[in-house]
Amino acid sequence: QNSIQWSTSGICWVGGSHYGYAADKFAATVCLCVCVLFFCLECIIKNIKCSEKPTEMESTYGAWMSDASQLDEDQYWMADHFSGRHLWEYQDLSTLQNTKNTIDTKRFYQGCGHVVYKGSFYYHNGGKNRIIKFGLKTKRTQILTMPDTRYHNLTYLFRNSKTYFKFAVDESGLWVIFASNADDSTLVAKLDDDTFSIESVINTTYPTAKAGNAFIVCGVLYFTDDKDRRVTYAYDLKKESPVDAGFDIRSGNGILAMLSYYPNKKILYVWDNKSVQFASTGLDLLLLLELP
Repeated sequence: QNSIQWSTSGICWVGGSHYGYAADKFAATVCLCVCVLFFCLECIIKNIKCSEKPTEMESTYGAWMSDASQLDEDQYWMADHFSGRHLWEYQDLSTLQNTKNTIDTKRFYQGCGHVVYKGSFYYHNGGKNRIIKFGLKTKRTQILTMPDTRYHNLTYLFRNSKTYFKFAVDESGLWVIFASNADDSTLVAKLDDDTFSIESVINTTYPTAKAGNAFIVCGVLYFTDDKDRRVTYAYDLKKESPVDAGFDIRSGNGILAMLSYYPNKKILYVWDNKSVQFASTGLDLLLLLELP
């Protein structure tokens, strides 16, 4: 398979003795490492492909989300514009006509870097150095203060989307990307979603001035350029070292408000120039395990 590269590095428990795979047509590098009853799945994105039928929106800025922890999810949420305090819930994203509910998040959000994860909406509390976990069913609010961060006065993490804090979910869980208040470095915190606390903070040293947006896949942080046309830099958050990566995101101009990876579906959600769409990451690998 052109999209598969084999490696002998990495060991982790699987509990099975037989495996198989099928890869789709999009290029990706997937390392499948096998040793006795152990394997490890690693992935590096080589390109993405956007859907051919985007859904048109009224706003240039915004974020659309499903629950990144759910494999089969019929609910979508939309945060319109880069500032507000309401979410709109939908069951049909293609038409945006079947609105189920309007949710008051109690505090104003800022930016387009929100996520929904395990039934909670995560967002930056506008004008403050605080991030919020808001239970969509419980309506309970939890607050986490982020000291020594840039959070106001137009000192954005990603100026194109007017975002100070960008949440991300990958195969290992919940992260938040933010900017240091001491210099122009991009930092990433691994979050414990149960206790809503910081597990660790990694300084990528990558300047926020060079980045338009970012997303995390398999522990690798991908940065777009300042025009949001290409991914030009990647950083392995586990090894804390750069990764060779470069591929096109889009060819046009305008505002790319949102670019978020969904590990449950192996795709990116995109909000680009008043349209929302999916983008394939090329990691749609079907791994078949015959467990005892």
